[in-house]
Amino acid sequence: MSLLRVVYYSRQRVGRSRETISDQLADILQASIANNRQHGITGAIILDHRWVVQVLEGRTSAVTTAYQRIACDARHSDIVLADQTEIDERRFPYWWMAGAAIEPDMDELVRRWCGDSGFDPSRMAPRRLVDLTEAVVTAYMERTPMPVMRRVGAPAHPQA
Repeated sequence: MSLLRVVYYSRQRVGRSRETISDQLADILQASIANNRQHGITGAIILDHRWVVQVLEGRTSAVTTAYQRIACDARHSDIVLADQTEIDERRFPYWWMAGAAIEPDMDELVRRWCGDSGFDPSRMAPRRLVDLTEAVVTAYMERTPMPVMRRVGAPAHPQA
């Protein structure tokens, strides 16, 4: 079965405060996990006070439909489809949707993937966006005792 990976970035419009971003991210994750579980989509999302980056993986029709729905969401604007690639294997097979805000103490991690210019997805290759997304979510999960996506539920092994 053919799988599709979609990577996009956009300007976030949820707010600039850490509390607002965290609250909105929790809402996004709760809805995404429910939708993605139903449609066999996995992926991850990261955001800071300016940007959103999201990776979606799954059956082509499901991912395309999800991306079209997401593109209309008022919580972001200026959406850019950075990559749309057929894949043989999921990069995020264990997360219906993982997510993390890029925290100020993640500067060294961001610099590793983005250089000294800081986090600007418009300057990054799609593969680097996927790598950064995985690195930020992994760093967040390692330091957070019970992330939102674990409370709501992550797949054991989503179907292809």
